[in-house]
Amino acid sequence: MGGGAGSAGLPRKLANRGTLSVVLVFAFLLSLTSGVSSGMHAATERDVLRADGADRLVVSSLPSMTTEGDLNARKLNLIRAVPGVEQVIPDYPSSLRSPKDSSLPKFSLAVHSWGSYVPPPLTGGSVQEPLPPDAIVVPARTQGADFTRFLGREIRLSYTVASSEPQEPPRDEGSDEGSAEEESAAEQQAGNEKAAAGQESDESSKEEGAQEKGPPAGQGPGAQAPEAPSSPPDFSETIELRVAATYDPRWHADGSDTAYVAPRTAAMLAAADSGQTPEQLHGGPGADRLGILVEEGSDVNSVGGRLREMNVGAFPAFEREKNLNRTVELWRYVALFGVLISAGLLGAREVRRAVRGGRAGRGELGRAASIGLVTGVLATGLGVLAALALRAPMEEFLGLRIQWFTLVPGGARIAISVLAPALAAVAGAAIGSVRSLRTGWTG
Repeated sequence: MGGGAGSAGLPRKLANRGTLSVVLVFAFLLSLTSGVSSGMHAATERDVLRADGADRLVVSSLPSMTTEGDLNARKLNLIRAVPGVEQVIPDYPSSLRSPKDSSLPKFSLAVHSWGSYVPPPLTGGSVQEPLPPDAIVVPARTQGADFTRFLGREIRLSYTVASSEPQEPPRDEGSDEGSAEEESAAEQQAGNEKAAAGQESDESSKEEGAQEKGPPAGQGPGAQAPEAPSSPPDFSETIELRVAATYDPRWHADGSDTAYVAPRTAAMLAAADSGQTPEQLHGGPGADRLGILVEEGSDVNSVGGRLREMNVGAFPAFEREKNLNRTVELWRYVALFGVLISAGLLGAREVRRAVRGGRAGRGELGRAASIGLVTGVLATGLGVLAALALRAPMEEFLGLRIQWFTLVPGGARIAISVLAPALAAVAGAAIGSVRSLRTGWTG
């Protein structure tokens, strides 16, 4: 009997270890997702929604975003005429870097149009609306450069000017185009004469090759000629811009190391980078993205619907953040459901083991509650610590600033994370006690 009691007592000490581990995991996930959701919501509320994000639409030029055609000047005029649209800001991406002979550290900044997306949180200076063409907004610190030292001052930056391609008319569109055609025809004729002097049987094929490779034929072998026009290296020009403001470098919803300039300045830089004039850029490929600010009182979704009917893929600026918040909240509810089910099973199995060991009584409810409460406290603490540890990766992924205290869930969520395992375990134990009584009565 003593051996039987001892053998019965050992499983009781190790009782339901597997179920208890499941409860701990789900409670940990519940606390973790609560903290992550809290931090994401606070960051979105502060840096996106309060910065006109709720009244802003973003249009991508990508066909995968249901946009048809280029976002050129004609398309912009059509969008501006849509009811509810207050302002349309085109984005022309390019880049700026420190000049070679500059005392600044070496850095390279991606460039976007100010206002084409939600403005970043400023840490210094101020921005006039609209941003002046001679101004720039930069990260406070990036790539070893401390831009806070240059607030209100002009800095010289370098940008790329692409070599013009031979297929496109040079600056003098009339005479230059004609001379290029005459030169090409003369070179083709010379190539045909050389082919005729060689082998007459191959005359037609060599004429075809001379026509295809004719324009650059004067440089040497025809096989290398097609790449010759684009082979001259691009050169650099410099521009002086005043540092109007700096922003928190942790904010990089447009990518890290991003500078913002006025749309007109951005168009000039992007046109130079592609070997075009701003007029050619506006009338041809157009903008890479549009930021659309709706009129006060207008519904963002209804304006976006009107634009999508025009085959313009317009979506709320905070759509990505909203979807991420929804996903995290979904996993939070999954974790809560897992806590309730697994903790309920834990309480029921504790009662069942007590009944089998002949130790059933009211004390089982208290035991189930204490196990659930200890599990809830331990898992909640671990979940909060894990959320704090994920702060830097979350900032990198979201591109938003996340303050550490926002990763600690509020009082209601903490209470749910701590008490849910205990309450579910008590409920499970109570149901298990009722079932055991019924079984004993009928048995």
